Amino acid sequence: AGFFRPCSRLSIRSHWWSVLVLIDHCSLGVKDFERAVAFYSACLGPLGYSLQRMTAAEAAFGVEADWGFFLYPVAATASSVGERNHVAFRAQNRDAVVAFHRTAIANGATSIRPPDGRPDISPDYFGAVLVDPEGHILEAVVWSKAAG
Repeated sequence: AGFFRPCSRLSIRSHWWSVLVLIDHCSLGVKDFERAVAFYSACLGPLGYSLQRMTAAEAAFGVEADWGFFLYPVAATASSVGERNHVAFRAQNRDAVVAFHRTAIANGATSIRPPDGRPDISPDYFGAVLVDPEGHILEAVVWSKAAG
């Protein structure tokens, strides 16, 4: 309650932060705004996100009651990709991770790590990491006892 809003799922992980949503929203600057909106509209669909609002200055993604991811157009000469930055999207299950990865690749992304478990991270981890057409690193992840 109060400052923190509860997570939409009860966590299997034992970490205290996994039951709270500590970050309200995230945004990326993109040089090719229309292409980025099309890319994210496609690859975020399997994760349950959809385009909620689009203006010339902003694209908002999420679910109707909670917009958590935004794109903003930046100048072609602007620096928009940060070293060692990435955005990780929570998936509902392994199939959603696989569909996110497959759809992103089909829309111009480059795979860094295909969908799989990562026992070096956690036996509960299943995810995929890729680079979007503008160079932003993205991850889709599900945490569960069955993920290993």
